[in-house]
Amino acid sequence: MSTTKVLQVDVTGRPVGLISWRRAVVLLLDNRAIALENDGEKVIRSPNLEVPRPLIIQTPTYVHLRPLRDNQIVKRVLFARDKYECQYCGTSVTRSSGTIDHVKPRAAFVREGRPSSDAHTWDNVVVACVKCNTKKGDRLPRECRMMPKTTPKKPNYVQTLWAGKVYHPIHAQYVADYYSVDPDTLMTKKVNRP
Repeated sequence: MSTTKVLQVDVTGRPVGLISWRRAVVLLLDNRAIALENDGEKVIRSPNLEVPRPLIIQTPTYVHLRPLRDNQIVKRVLFARDKYECQYCGTSVTRSSGTIDHVKPRAAFVREGRPSSDAHTWDNVVVACVKCNTKKGDRLPRECRMMPKTTPKKPNYVQTLWAGKVYHPIHAQYVADYYSVDPDTLMTKKVNRP
């Protein structure tokens, strides 16, 4: 059986996360969720049970979601925000081949008498390839004539929660419709139909 995840939404219909299909089936069987969307003709079978494979389930409670703090940089979200591109030269990078660059270097904060941790905020970090990060070093962008392609900023809620995750196309459409975003900005995986 494939490992397709199930989109969980709360009582308001708001997407709150992706869970395993096993967890989703347990919630359905325990009457702690209802299926909003099933995966076509696919079923989950056991010796005593046959259940349509869920794609989207709704739980009867409200889920309080916490936004990221300003200095809580999540690499998955940062790379998705910057579209897996070096913000200086435009080279494609992966989370393992790319680096995090502080636009205003930590050393500049220290020279100002501030802690170096003040440099590690969403509006001061970008994705950079190793070559560009090394070339820029501890200089300001204007000092080395290397300006980021986009102005770094804290990602919005949808980017934070869903960035870099792989969706079933139905999940992507649901999330896009709920948050009024372009579904093409969400990563989807190819679904093989029989």
